[in-house]
Amino acid sequence: MKSIYQRFKINFATYLVILTFLFSGLIKNIILIYGIIIFHELGHILIIKALKYKIIKIEIYPMGGVTTVQKPLNTKIWQEFLIASMGVIFELILFGFFYWFKRVGLILNNTYKLFLNYNKTILIFNLLPIIPLDGYIILKSFLEYFWPFKKAFYLSFIISIISLLLFITYNQVYSLNNYLIISFLAFKIYQEYKDFKFKQVKFLIERYLNKFTYYKIKYHKKINLDYLKKDTYHYFKNNNSYISEKKVLQNKFDKQEKAD
Repeated sequence: MKSIYQRFKINFATYLVILTFLFSGLIKNIILIYGIIIFHELGHILIIKALKYKIIKIEIYPMGGVTTVQKPLNTKIWQEFLIASMGVIFELILFGFFYWFKRVGLILNNTYKLFLNYNKTILIFNLLPIIPLDGYIILKSFLEYFWPFKKAFYLSFIISIISLLLFITYNQVYSLNNYLIISFLAFKIYQEYKDFKFKQVKFLIERYLNKFTYYKIKYHKKINLDYLKKDTYHYFKNNNSYISEKKVLQNKFDKQEKAD
């Protein structure tokens, strides 16, 4: 079994940013920025391990990290929310640590102020509702509580695009780091949209093949699998009776199998 260290990867673009800082003599800045980012990811890692999901990869990018997890698309909403939130919570904990470091004289006041600036910036950035940031996952979890899986995706996707455009408009800093961040976010948004059809099918197959814990039951007047939402088991009206989503999914995939 691979250790966390073996799954840890630094993106090529991050090396470029680090070199830029080093050539400028900003060694302390680099240590603070990537120390904050790694501590942020530690929050995700600990809760993922506690929930017993498998970590595939931890990749460090110029303005944050991305922890890839092997988990079903039908993961409970509260778990998705908790995994996304733990990075932010750990950054808030880090504020307390650094305040204590300053109080006992382990760091100088200028180092503390530099840390406050970087931690606040990274914290706010991660809370933006842009794919694949924590803010986006928190937003999507909230939308999935009220709306079906498919509708929640398209709503969160539109909000993500609008948020990226606003980020570009209000953050016109012409630097290598800024171009890398915007390019990364734009690519991730495109990738998420391109992969959604596959994820929609996977979402349905998971519900057909596996037994999940559902907290609610919902009845519909017509059969439409686009109504399916997380944490909810669905029944559809068929003539004068209701049939379960499992039966509808069985009919759907059995027909496809016979057609193939």
